[in-house]
Amino acid sequence: MMLWLGTVATLVGVSTVLGSLLLWFRARYVEEGSELIDAVNTVLPQTQCAQCGYPGCRPYAEAVVEGARLDLCPPGGAATFNALQELLGRDEGTPPTQPTAVIARIREDECIGCFLCVGACPVDAILGTAGFMHTILEDQCTGCELCVPACPVDCIDLVPTEASSTTTATSPSAELPCIACNLCTPECPVDLNPQDLLWFTRAGNWNSARDTHLVRCIECGRCDAVCPSHIPLAETFRIGKQQLELLDATRERATQAKTRVDARAARLIASQTQAARMRSKRLDQRNDASW
Repeated sequence: MMLWLGTVATLVGVSTVLGSLLLWFRARYVEEGSELIDAVNTVLPQTQCAQCGYPGCRPYAEAVVEGARLDLCPPGGAATFNALQELLGRDEGTPPTQPTAVIARIREDECIGCFLCVGACPVDAILGTAGFMHTILEDQCTGCELCVPACPVDCIDLVPTEASSTTTATSPSAELPCIACNLCTPECPVDLNPQDLLWFTRAGNWNSARDTHLVRCIECGRCDAVCPSHIPLAETFRIGKQQLELLDATRERATQAKTRVDARAARLIASQTQAARMRSKRLDQRNDASW
């Protein structure tokens, strides 16, 4: 009897220790994993387009933390790819081709009011009621393209945004080689290093360009005057600053889109919870009536 009690006490003690260790590991590592997932999710463009092979940006962020490839986000292009590499310290793959930013537009005279596109939009950017014409809030559209296959009459077009066409038209040339002479740095009146800025802007490394204060460039052209390779530095930096402004606007739109996605998910959960409560209430009323 005493031997049996001693064995039980030992098992209880071991279970308690193992349970405490599991709780500690969960509190430490799950929280850290969630923080990293949140950080990766913040970098993603929040289009919720599923082109990466996952049902949305958050699931892709979870997969990336688990080791999924970093080059699976076409809407994010090279900027998102580089940001993920910098965040995770992983040097792998090749950046996707920089996409052309698009938004959806409904040819409203052809819309039959089927309501299918409204349900397909992950960011609630389509307004309309069943049986009536729908319209798209273009400032909230992320260009995910999910509404296009949902439309049974094919009345939704994807059109380039003004920002994407402007950026494409003013991309800097990278034909002239920099010889790293660094003659430009002493000439800068605002104490920048044009040589580093040139490398960052031409590589599309916008986080580093921001950290080295590209936005402080006043485009005076003094660096151009001393460059032995005749590189149009001031023009390159002007376009680089435009790109930073575009990235800032894109990130702001992504933040707003994420807020709408989270609100939509919360609304759907609340609706499902309310429906479950109503079903349970009706079942209780039916059971009471049967008695």
